[in-house]
Amino acid sequence: MASRRFTLPDIQDLSKDQERARLLPREGCHLIVGGPGTGKSIVALLRTRHHHRPKGAQEYVLLAYNRLLLKASRELVGHEVNAHPWISWFKGMYRRALGQPCPVNAGQAYALDWKAILETIATAPTDLPPPLTPFVIIDEGQDMPPQFYQALMQIGFEHCFVVADQNQRINEENSSIHEIEIELGIDPGARVELTENYRNCDRIARLALSLYIEDPASPPPELPLERRCTREPLLIDYGPGCAWDFDHLIRRILKAVDRNPARLHGIITPDNATRRRWLQALRQQPVELDQDRPRILTYASGEEDGDHRFGEGGIFVINAQSAKGLEFDTVFLADIDGYPCARESRAQREDLKRLFYVMISRAREQVVLLRRAGRPCQANAILPLDDPSLLTPWR
Repeated sequence: MASRRFTLPDIQDLSKDQERARLLPREGCHLIVGGPGTGKSIVALLRTRHHHRPKGAQEYVLLAYNRLLLKASRELVGHEVNAHPWISWFKGMYRRALGQPCPVNAGQAYALDWKAILETIATAPTDLPPPLTPFVIIDEGQDMPPQFYQALMQIGFEHCFVVADQNQRINEENSSIHEIEIELGIDPGARVELTENYRNCDRIARLALSLYIEDPASPPPELPLERRCTREPLLIDYGPGCAWDFDHLIRRILKAVDRNPARLHGIITPDNATRRRWLQALRQQPVELDQDRPRILTYASGEEDGDHRFGEGGIFVINAQSAKGLEFDTVFLADIDGYPCARESRAQREDLKRLFYVMISRAREQVVLLRRAGRPCQANAILPLDDPSLLTPWR
């Protein structure tokens, strides 16, 4: 399998703002804010080197949004790192500190009952055991609710290093930058802002920024004017009345991957049914290739493959919620007509814009939006369909 560059940058290659974030004091609470591709996760991973011990118990923990992002983080670091998905870590930490299981909503193991959690902490004895890992490093901090940060403070965690972007909130429970600052006692003037985009080429960045919602708490990334896209962002219709049907589209994607075996391709879908449909087609569609069939992997809760190496080429088929924090050389947004209505309220419209902002910004070199012909597509309401310089239509 062809390899691709997937390593942390050298310290001498960091920007001034990234270096400023890296060198923040070990103690206390710190907040790093920046848009997609600005290196927030890189800074969080470099932070682990301040604390990591070659042997023995660790005094820190790195918390990630989900297991796929956690795997990418571990591979990127290139050494052992004390990292966990944030919900499972919180449940274990709570049990140790309070001596009882963490309250959850009935029948939902990963839906934490924050009201009960905070009430239990408030009435707990004052001599709770000190945290085993007093230094907490949090990636994608906007995706944890304010009650999470409140609970950390009340249990005795005094040193939190958080990277976040409130314009990338795509799940139901989340925090604004202001809420994180309030709960952790961080002066807004002390947060570090990252603005330089190191991921996207210029036209992908322009398309993503067309969906950016003006927000002074999370400034947009700067346009990477010196990194030109060799291929324009495309909106391809497929199906009845179009040049390609679904089978033809699948073969074209497989042949494209075959021509560039070292490139990593992400296919991001709106739901599990769509993910399974695309996964099955990519694995089973008859096609003549020059190379062996590429790695074709998936990830979803309770349904994942084990070969999640981001340093090799292939295809990842994932849901939109799993794309957070990841990056690919090429991104296909599959069946964008499958996303919910964006016209019912301003809030729904903004939620959909944030979701597409996150998904499009996963791509380094190429992004393709795929739409089934003859179906209503609510995403049309938020996309720059009248500007071919941002998004080129093709049927």
